Amino acid sequence: MTAENAMELVASILFATALAAGPTTPSPEALDAVVAPSDRMNASDLDERTRLAANFPNERNRLFASEAAAQGRWDDALRLFTTAARYADKYSQHRISLMYWHGVGVERDPALAYAWADLAAERMYPSFVVLREKMWLELDAAQRERALHEGAALYARFGDQVAKPRLAAEITRQNTQITGSRVGYTDGRLYVHAPAPGANTIEDTQGGFDLRAMYAPWRLDPERYWAVEDAIWKDGSVEVGPARKAHARDRDDD
Repeated sequence: MTAENAMELVASILFATALAAGPTTPSPEALDAVVAPSDRMNASDLDERTRLAANFPNERNRLFASEAAAQGRWDDALRLFTTAARYADKYSQHRISLMYWHGVGVERDPALAYAWADLAAERMYPSFVVLREKMWLELDAAQRERALHEGAALYARFGDQVAKPRLAAEITRQNTQITGSRVGYTDGRLYVHAPAPGANTIEDTQGGFDLRAMYAPWRLDPERYWAVEDAIWKDGSVEVGPARKAHARDRDDD
């Protein structure tokens, strides 16, 4: 078993208890709040995004988690979002918070939902910060106290201080596996062809894939990777889903 597979197994075990609890069937409103429009992909889009994410465990697991969410496979969605979250994926941490807030795939737990939302807002991405604050206003005193306790444990396992080095190590590892000209020649092209059905030679191809985006320089440098990610998320235009009000029984009656 590789180190990455071992870590993914641990991530799966972390939420086994929650999954075994047998959550109730979520309402249509809850599903609407948790399933993102981008979860729904046609086969061509999924194939292209899978190739692009192949060397990035955060992107790869987030992608498959989104696919699982679109299909209603919530146990898979939670497991895969959790694995992506281990590699500093703030969007996956946000999606987990929505699952707990709305009780989709897990028993509803507003305190734990807030803890995940706070983790997702660690880099102060505006949309995540706003959502976190909306959740906080819906918690009663006891829930807030537990949320802070849960949050400390989550930061120890998924916070940037420990999660970013995991992704950096994966990026560094993939850099050692890239091949090229041994005499230093490059013309900026990175294109592969797929043989046509029944083809006997490489010349008999149909279409192909441009892999330049996969090996873009910024994706091969952890600091540049996070700088691009920060620029994308800080513009506030991402889809985060609504934080609907908690049920009456979850609110402070005072």
